[in-house]
Amino acid sequence: MMKLYDAALSGNCHKVRMLLSMLEVAHEVVPISLPDLDHKTPEHLARNPLGTVPVIEDGDVVIYDSQAILVYLARKFGGDDWLPSDAAGEALVQQWLSFAVNEIWNGPALARAFLLFNRDVDLARCQATAQGALAHLDARLSDHD
Repeated sequence: MMKLYDAALSGNCHKVRMLLSMLEVAHEVVPISLPDLDHKTPEHLARNPLGTVPVIEDGDVVIYDSQAILVYLARKFGGDDWLPSDAAGEALVQQWLSFAVNEIWNGPALARAFLLFNRDVDLARCQATAQGALAHLDARLSDHD
């Protein structure tokens, strides 16, 4: 059975949990405590030399980085409905994954980190970035299923 090495409050882990749920993929969650530095143990570093979460193990396949995991899951369990195989469709998926890594991270995700974890960020800048990113997302979703 697939294993997901997961930290409950991680936004990147949340993305992976959501896709696993939407695709109805059976998996075992292996909790990783970031405060206890579980992600820096020799066992975890053997899975992911960067010492981050999430990580999935699917048989002999081990993948870290949430974006790479999303692509893997979409291709393996969702097929063309989730990850188009044509050049334009695949590029659009990559475009939105990049949007999540840049605009969503630098806006709502950093604002969340400030509020939940007292991270040292410019909250006003994060909120302004979030407003622009979410307006862009709303515009896209307003005319797409």
